[in-house]
Amino acid sequence: MFVMKRIMLIVAGMFLATCGFSATAQDTVVVEEVEVDRVVADTPSKSAARPLAFAWGADISGAIDCSGHNMSTLGCGAQFGFQWQWVRFFGIGAEADIMVGNSSRTFPVAAIFRTDFSRTRRLLFMDLRGGVALNYIDNDPQETVAYGSIGLGVTLANSKSFSSHIIIGYTYNGRKNCYSGDERRNCPGMSYANFRFGLSF
Repeated sequence: MFVMKRIMLIVAGMFLATCGFSATAQDTVVVEEVEVDRVVADTPSKSAARPLAFAWGADISGAIDCSGHNMSTLGCGAQFGFQWQWVRFFGIGAEADIMVGNSSRTFPVAAIFRTDFSRTRRLLFMDLRGGVALNYIDNDPQETVAYGSIGLGVTLANSKSFSSHIIIGYTYNGRKNCYSGDERRNCPGMSYANFRFGLSF
């Protein structure tokens, strides 16, 4: 009888010890899960999507005439539009370009679309422009012609409120008439290799 009591006490002790250990382990697991969930919930996202917001910018530019018209330019421009998700910028821009070899002027007005194919700002992006140019060419009447540009942009610096960039690309200005030597002809247009240094807000 005494032996049976001892055996029962030993078994009961082992059972209680086992239950107590299991409860402690279970409590530990629950606490750890709660702490992990709390840390994840409190950690801010490092890749928040670009919000829908008003955006504007300004740039200075230079363009080398690649079509033999002696119409290389220096200019400046401004843009107003919005940003959202993978649209880095979409809006309207106007530019004033001065020909460095003569007193001609051109004023492009175009829709501007930029994307870095991502919902967050990236190092590289694409810049597309399309619209019209108001040309004031020496010894020619004022003309309104087609205008287009495509470029590759590189982000130089950025913060929450602004970014700076440089864009290198190609620009077409559809001049109507020009000279080939002394002969007046229908012009195929002016082609430029251009660069732009800009700020966006």
